[in-house]
Amino acid sequence: MSRMILSTHRSDVAAESVQRHEDGTARFCVPAALDDPAWAHAADQESDHGVQSEIRVFLDEQLEAGDLVLDLAPGFGFVALSAATAPHGAATVLVAEFDASRLALLADAATAAGVELGGLSSTRWDSLSAVIANQLPAHGRLFVHLATHQVAEACRGVAALPQPSPLLALCVSPSDVPTDWSPIAHALGEAGLRACGLVANDEGPMLVPLAEAPLGAFFALPDALFSPEEGSAQSETPIVAEEIFPTIRPVAWKAAKTGFSLIGPHSRTGYGVTGANLLRALQEKGVPVAFFPIGGVDPTLTANPLLPAALQAQDNFPVDAPSVRLAQQFDLALHAGRGARVAFTIFETDVFTSRERHHLRMQDAVLVCSPWAREVCVANGLAPSAVHVVPLGVDREIYHPGVVPRQRWQADETVFMQVGKLESRKGQLDLLRAFEAAFTPGDRVRLVLICHNPFLRKDHFEAALAPFRTSVMARHITLHLTELATSRDVAAMMAAADCGVFPSRAEGWNLEALEMLAMGKALIVSNATAHTAFLTSANARLIEMGPPERLAGGQHPGSWPSWTGAQHEQLVHHLRAVHAERRAGTGLRNDAGIETAMRHSWAASAEAVLQALETVS
Repeated sequence: MSRMILSTHRSDVAAESVQRHEDGTARFCVPAALDDPAWAHAADQESDHGVQSEIRVFLDEQLEAGDLVLDLAPGFGFVALSAATAPHGAATVLVAEFDASRLALLADAATAAGVELGGLSSTRWDSLSAVIANQLPAHGRLFVHLATHQVAEACRGVAALPQPSPLLALCVSPSDVPTDWSPIAHALGEAGLRACGLVANDEGPMLVPLAEAPLGAFFALPDALFSPEEGSAQSETPIVAEEIFPTIRPVAWKAAKTGFSLIGPHSRTGYGVTGANLLRALQEKGVPVAFFPIGGVDPTLTANPLLPAALQAQDNFPVDAPSVRLAQQFDLALHAGRGARVAFTIFETDVFTSRERHHLRMQDAVLVCSPWAREVCVANGLAPSAVHVVPLGVDREIYHPGVVPRQRWQADETVFMQVGKLESRKGQLDLLRAFEAAFTPGDRVRLVLICHNPFLRKDHFEAALAPFRTSVMARHITLHLTELATSRDVAAMMAAADCGVFPSRAEGWNLEALEMLAMGKALIVSNATAHTAFLTSANARLIEMGPPERLAGGQHPGSWPSWTGAQHEQLVHHLRAVHAERRAGTGLRNDAGIETAMRHSWAASAEAVLQALETVS
């Protein structure tokens, strides 16, 4: 267990967190209160790893997203900001309105840190009980920060909470005036709570059961968590925090053990291939998944003997577990059960419609394929802590360098292949124009398009195909217009190619490009959007794209990179370079691509899903 200590240094404006994000920036800044005589002492105490730092060790290690923190003794706001910004920080932090102007400053500091704080109008437990009932989610944990003079009332309030109690801990800071320990100890005992001190040493945080009045802050934990030996008042042996912390936060739901509901397609679309492979990978890990298919189920997508069990699990799915809906960002409303609502969505543009934003904001968490997609979500107003990256994978039992080609072209032809439904976003027409510019009818080259599009009307599909059929290079172009029966058929077609070409304006992931990498094929790709998560100058020839431009037709508010003469010339250059290498016999095997594909298994995708779900449970 990592030890996380936060301190501050004084400033004329704020006390900056010494604990840092990965990029080196401060986690938060506490607004200064230079007119308060206690401010300098509080800042020094933080700098010296004092009582607030001990509190923060507990917060960082224990709080999960979805927990509720009530800060009834906020002081200058160190605890509230720490709770809201902790690595596993609480989704809801409410601060007693000790001073309206101070609360406003604190709320501004939280906003600057990318989180939110709310206010409490009262610290009376007859009022707080309603707040807890309204704000604490199912299986959520309650953390209360208060002062010693508030302990007796808090204990009465804790005793009145529903059982089993959601209380994680009371954290008690010393009051300004001395307080008699005896009534505090009695009140804690009546409420079934045990007083402990938290200290840190070289072994990490340590919990020390208290037999007498503490010298500073202390924690009150549910007595049931302690065995008679380790929790007895007579015990003077410190308890290593990591030995007791897991029991402090009982987990009612564990993704890998209890399971969850997965809603999504299992069909011959990008979403369907993703759904089928994720389901199989999760089941192979032993995760009990209740699968609710969107549309029909195509069992030939993957060899998954456990698919019937996932469908049968609908009969008794875990109603309080998360529900993951794999669907487009405008179709995320329907979930299973009453657990956390998690969206897994794949998109290509950088702006969401009002409907899409509404559907996304109704989720407890959002899963996306790439860092680019996460940046888009945050830019569109989603909380950074709610968006998790789950890269997609490739089945290397199907896609590998040893696949036997389904069709063999002329031995001296360089075969370029594009796989993807025929549409402007995929850039097939741009590829045609570059192919015509790069080569003449006398060159030994071939362009193969596997471009079935079930979403286009037949007349529109035929109109889109006309430029390829009338091209001066038409006899060097092969159009495969029907859907391939299985993934192995797709792999057998790809095996006949020398180079995959994907001049896409935008991609949500690009499964086909990753599949061709796994087969060791050379690639020419646009350096834009989601597939930049796995395509680099080391494993592909990149086309640097133009500045963003609005989508054609004006039916969507988003934009994607533009395609101009500069991009056309880059593609022409890359096509010629690949053909020259092929004719020179230097070999086009893409070993860097194979290594990349090895890091992107569906098992790794499933593990990323489980890790994300642990934060929203």
